[in-house]
Amino acid sequence: MSSQVHPTIRKCLQHLDIIEADDKVKQIVYMYMQSLYKEMNGLNQEDIPKTGLSG
Repeated sequence: MSSQVHPTIRKCLQHLDIIEADDKVKQIVYMYMQSLYKEMNGLNQEDIPKTGLSG
């Protein structure tokens, strides 16, 4: 996972690993959290780093 992922999003994804959520659930949660981050910070989609969920 990229170091550019917001710390709260990273922690959430770590918890999803702990509860053994499948990749589809992680992807959906990540998508909504990034969307909320964008909305709260008034960013354009291009301003948000694109990262993979593995690793």
